[in-house]
Amino acid sequence: MSDPTTLISLLREEANLDVKSATPLYLRVQRGLEQAIEAGAIAVHDALPAERELANALGVSRVTVRNAVRALVEKGMLVQRHGAGTFVASRVEQPLKQLTGFTQDMTERGMTSTVQWLDRSIGLPAPEECEALGIDSTMAVSRLYRLRLADNKPMCIEHAVLPIHHLDDPMAVETSLYDHLERQKRRPVRAIQKLSARLLDISHAHLLGVPTGSPCLYIERCSFLPNDEPVEFVRSYYRGDSYEFVAELQL
Repeated sequence: MSDPTTLISLLREEANLDVKSATPLYLRVQRGLEQAIEAGAIAVHDALPAERELANALGVSRVTVRNAVRALVEKGMLVQRHGAGTFVASRVEQPLKQLTGFTQDMTERGMTSTVQWLDRSIGLPAPEECEALGIDSTMAVSRLYRLRLADNKPMCIEHAVLPIHHLDDPMAVETSLYDHLERQKRRPVRAIQKLSARLLDISHAHLLGVPTGSPCLYIERCSFLPNDEPVEFVRSYYRGDSYEFVAELQL
């Protein structure tokens, strides 16, 4: 855990608690906590000092500290574990400039990727799947529904749909779909993604190990072969407290 004395000193400085201001105290404490996290004064997975300890050290009320912490929990910077305390959340940054799979992303970060299969089956496509994949409603598709984990932590839920002529046996995929498609010389080379913010329903929240109504990043992606034929339609729910997508923009 970070040195409490150094942390309190940094919090007081960043929150300007020794200066008169019209800004509400909880916002100033929130800002101080954010700066301390970004500066590395509180490391990922570190526990914050207890609410009472923080309030006494900063000379503010416990309600002020509670409101500041709650705001950072909602932003995904902190995570509260019942009976254990409040911790700095770990987050994975994912650039949006390359088409990579989850297994590759985690391996490049030194994390171990595992999968919990929820369903592997063959069936007929839904209307939105027909539209995304450019197929008619009589063409069978393979479905892969899985929970993706990194270092045993649930990170995202994925539901991938592929035309059966691109994946005739969904049970053949062990962990990485892209590794399997690579061996079949059917790995996609480009994709179109749509991202939006959503709140997790009870079933998705339970799988990801977060409270119902927690924020998530919802992604729809359609991937294409070199000849521009759609090969995969994926809908994913990423934990909002653990994942960030980063895009570099240039003039």
